[in-house]
Amino acid sequence: MLMLPRLVAFLFVTIMLAAPLAAQCPDGSPPPCRSPGTRPPPASNSVAVLYFDNLSRDTADAYLADGLTEEIIIRLGQVQRLEVKSRFEVERLRGPAAPRDPPSLGRTLNAAYLVTGSVQRSGDRVRLRVALVRAATRAQIWGDVIDRSSSDMLTVESDIAGAVTSAITGQVLPAEQWRLYRSLTRDPVAYEEYLRGMRALNSQFDEPSLRSALAHFARAIARDSGMAEAYAGEAGAWESLADFFVTPLEGYRRAREASDRALQLDSTSVMALATRGLAVLALDFDARGAERLARRGLMNDPRENWAHGVLSMALLAEGKIDSSLAEARRTWEADSLSDSNWFGSLLVTFRPDSAAIWLPRLRRVMRSADADYLDGQLMAVRGDWRGAERLLGWRESGGVHAGTYVRALLARSDTVAVRATIDSMLAARTPGYYNPLSLARAYAALGDLDHGMEWLRRAFEEHTVGVVWVRSDVEMAPLRADPRYADLDRQLQF
Repeated sequence: MLMLPRLVAFLFVTIMLAAPLAAQCPDGSPPPCRSPGTRPPPASNSVAVLYFDNLSRDTADAYLADGLTEEIIIRLGQVQRLEVKSRFEVERLRGPAAPRDPPSLGRTLNAAYLVTGSVQRSGDRVRLRVALVRAATRAQIWGDVIDRSSSDMLTVESDIAGAVTSAITGQVLPAEQWRLYRSLTRDPVAYEEYLRGMRALNSQFDEPSLRSALAHFARAIARDSGMAEAYAGEAGAWESLADFFVTPLEGYRRAREASDRALQLDSTSVMALATRGLAVLALDFDARGAERLARRGLMNDPRENWAHGVLSMALLAEGKIDSSLAEARRTWEADSLSDSNWFGSLLVTFRPDSAAIWLPRLRRVMRSADADYLDGQLMAVRGDWRGAERLLGWRESGGVHAGTYVRALLARSDTVAVRATIDSMLAARTPGYYNPLSLARAYAALGDLDHGMEWLRRAFEEHTVGVVWVRSDVEMAPLRADPRYADLDRQLQF
């Protein structure tokens, strides 16, 4: 999900300002460190599912190729005997510039096996060509051509995942049967709407895409009110909107309602448990409750990066910095190319030089504006306020880092620009949502404690999730020292 990297970016910068210096390797991992340039060989049970090619004449059918790919990745990820590369790792290998030779792909992804495929729709028929290849030797281990009607696609991803599992491990164990072959729905139209919703949710982080995802999930639910995954997707979309495009009270409340419904239908849904945990953190300011939900999700799937991310947030709120960093690292390890998750991991482990080395790699797989924003965070960490000012701005992600931008302006003593920026931030509250915590930070940087406390109070009233980290946020130190802060702090349930 795209929502998580955005929130974790905020989380990581907060940890970075609060966490003690710890010994780390250049890649952000704990000692002992590997020699530069060395990399362990791929595990014999490692597999990467490359995004299927859309061979249909209608480019709108790309949702089907993408959706099936991601569902196969999810299914294989339920098999603990396999090491499955995340969609973030394989997503960067899309397009004409990506390597095509299996040995090159295997080395890039550090995977022993590759799953490749294509999807072609013609009228009411869908043809899938899929193959499992041993990367190092290019040998095909398994392959199939699947020709079905559009109404008979409900089990195709589980059939493929089961065949891949058997080819790599020798057999599907009884304990793996349910996770591999459970049906999401019996309604083919609901399934199609669900795939369209997931593609919209995982594509662009903007309000139109997220609203589109909600519309597709709503149509899936209208067809099948018992489809737990559609409710979980709806919860994820609302949480992506919250704090960035809609008020936290609306977004997190709607997310909690959807995740509750998903859990009523499937109590093991990791996505629903994680979204429920984040809603508890925001609406109830209950870090321990959020921690319990995230841990419950990880009991069902220990490799789910989204649950690790929510757990890291909850632990940070509780002041358990070392444990929070460990969970942040596990998030990075599970989805090592998950935009700001991975980059932020290097920053929070106080490795700005390593982050700088990897930034060009991220630029190859991210939008230029997003990569520039990460570069601005890096410059702020290094004390390059002029560079940070040039790249950060005050509009990005609902303004969650506008306080840092204001500090950059103050570094050159430009109080006129600071006042103009704050006026713009206030004006942004009129037509849409703008994070009140950003205004509290901006006023705190300016030394205007009265207005800073006023906006911090509004942040608590609106339940922006960032308030749970106020205790460890360096930019909030002037406001925490104000006697009026104590009444706000008592609302935090940890």
